[in-house]
Amino acid sequence: MATDATHPEPPASARGPRPIAWTLAVVSFVLLLVSGYTLAQRMGAYNQAHPRPLWVFKRVERREFTFADRTVTLTDNLDASGAGTVTLTYADATLELPVQVPSEHDLPGLSRHRNWLAVLAFADATGVHGAEVKRQLESGELAARMVAVVREPNAGVGSDPLMPVDVDEESWGWGEVMRRRTTFAFHELLPEGGFRSERLRFPESARSYDRRVAEAVRAGEPVPERDPGELAERTWQYDAALALTNRPPSITHEQQALRNAGWTLPVASASVLVLMLSLAWAIAPPKRTV
Repeated sequence: MATDATHPEPPASARGPRPIAWTLAVVSFVLLLVSGYTLAQRMGAYNQAHPRPLWVFKRVERREFTFADRTVTLTDNLDASGAGTVTLTYADATLELPVQVPSEHDLPGLSRHRNWLAVLAFADATGVHGAEVKRQLESGELAARMVAVVREPNAGVGSDPLMPVDVDEESWGWGEVMRRRTTFAFHELLPEGGFRSERLRFPESARSYDRRVAEAVRAGEPVPERDPGELAERTWQYDAALALTNRPPSITHEQQALRNAGWTLPVASASVLVLMLSLAWAIAPPKRTV
């Protein structure tokens, strides 16, 4: 393309091989390979030493079914507003479950109580993959269990110092917002008959726990432990509670494989940045000079 004689195109300056940039690129690439491989090995070793159980769940929506050759029924005892109790009968054993979130709508099955009650069949399927889970459940190789989970939104009323004193603390709305008040009741149906019940609180958030740990470290005190009365990750109770939680608990850092990374994570991260910058420097086009 012709150029204006009064404004000729400036000549391109000669570009050298830029050995420093290429050297940085090679060194950072080697460091990335070494640190990335070591990081993968450390994460794999951590996961092997701390296996994560896999629980499979199926929600039961019928009001009458059979478990362990015994009949299970759920019967409503409600007023017009939906308040009252749900009677859980398992063979000769009976439980009265107070309604936590009343609904005036008479929906089929257990849909009327879906916000606070879940009847779950579950099993430990760790190491079992795909269609094998269903086959082993049907053949009895996997032992199926049954539990009724109740979410109690306002179980911790009065225990929160940040709660305003001029509001209705027993209202349903506050229970939905103030998740740390929530308690989950687990009523497991035993194969030999009867129930085994326990209650666990909504877990402390990762931010709150990390703040307590930081304060203890600054004060030279032992690292605090989580409350044993709250839901713990990698338990079937934790996973079962998720069926009734509109906002699941935040991801914690105590049981993450990256905690075993050590020097490999910062070295791998720095290597990626140096590699990108050095490559950009090495292959950058030459400047034009006037």
